[in-house]
Amino acid sequence: MRALVYDPDNGLRVAEVPMPEPGPGEVLVQVEACGICGSDRQLVRGEGAPFGTSYPVVLGHEIAGRVARLGEGVSGFAPGDAIVVHPFVPCGQCAACARGEEHLCPHQGVIGFTRPGGDAEYVAVPAQNVLRRPEGLDPAEAAILVDAYATPYRAMVSAGAAEEEAVLVLGTGGLGLAAVQIAKALGVPQVAVLSRREDAGALALVCGADEFVTLGDDPRQAGRRLRRMAKGGLGLALDTSGFADGVAFALDVLRPGGKLATVAMPAGDMPVSFAKLARKGAALVGSFGSRREDVEALLQMAAEGRIQPDVVAGRRLSLDEAPDAIQNPFFGRDIIVFDAP
Repeated sequence: MRALVYDPDNGLRVAEVPMPEPGPGEVLVQVEACGICGSDRQLVRGEGAPFGTSYPVVLGHEIAGRVARLGEGVSGFAPGDAIVVHPFVPCGQCAACARGEEHLCPHQGVIGFTRPGGDAEYVAVPAQNVLRRPEGLDPAEAAILVDAYATPYRAMVSAGAAEEEAVLVLGTGGLGLAAVQIAKALGVPQVAVLSRREDAGALALVCGADEFVTLGDDPRQAGRRLRRMAKGGLGLALDTSGFADGVAFALDVLRPGGKLATVAMPAGDMPVSFAKLARKGAALVGSFGSRREDVEALLQMAAEGRIQPDVVAGRRLSLDEAPDAIQNPFFGRDIIVFDAP
């Protein structure tokens, strides 16, 4: 079968690889769609990979498809079932897993990094990572729910976004645009967006943003606009971009006692003013990955029309177009689409 393969010596390429077989406790998935994530791009740029990544690796961890075959001991699914795949495979035995924080498992595997991913016609995955997909939900839109949406959802739920009157989202990539929709779906009355790109404003507003500012705006005027919107300051800023100037701006507009949460993983160190954090009594919170129940909640939200992944879904590409797309990002989330089963 054909797959998108990467290794540091031979680069990124579409290649013929062996057809996977589902082992005990696994499901063979015929892939319908797989999103291209920023972490795929980071890997190809040599900016780091999850611990345990082995090369050559078939990329792709935002997977939607249909069950093709069941491995030994798997029940509850049948060939043809519409599904998505949660990409994180926790060990189930460590202290983090015992606390119910399996998304922070230090021993977890990641589909598309530590085991073959979904940028291929077929992929074998653990049955515990397979979730039913509402039949009416487009596979390309469903695929990006498992990470582009699930990552900011986990961060916002952990940071208590639903209790805030105003939230600022930093960044207008796939994660940032998804975060705007999620904040609104969680009931946040006012959501602002900060971007480096002036041309991202229209899409941010379509996603539900109430205010849009750029790093090119006068920071004092932009700050005053957001404080007026938030009646004195924002309770939560979610960083999806990892730019130091954006984080500095967010710290300025946070209200006393506010939170700065980040899901960004920039290649270099990020300078943060600890003096400003201390004076404001603000909290700095990191968030990684997601839980299976996060994806379940997002599938329900999408089925009910509370979030609109079609707005975040960017270009729909063939497998042959994927290498160029990984090196040349687009607004929203690029998605590899395969022929329907």
